[in-house]
Amino acid sequence: MYGRVVIYRFDEDKDALEAKARGGVIPLVTGTPGYLAYGVIFTEDHVISSSAWESEEHAKAADAALIEWVQNNTTMKVEQRFTGDLAWLEVVGQ
Repeated sequence: MYGRVVIYRFDEDKDALEAKARGGVIPLVTGTPGYLAYGVIFTEDHVISSSAWESEEHAKAADAALIEWVQNNTTMKVEQRFTGDLAWLEVVGQ
């Protein structure tokens, strides 16, 4: 498994940004091959995006698509970006 974490700074309205991101990003990630998990944390002025993918290739393809979506649809700026092999990912069965 391969992970991706991106920390963005934002200065848009949080609720409007969250609604826009849910509408655009969720279909994007769930429709991307190798998708395992995706989550977002909002703070006062940051968005932390975390995702898990079956392989490095899948994560890199998703990373490119997500960065393009963010650039085309928001004013968020990347502050830090991390990708790498996940040592582990535990998920409760649903």
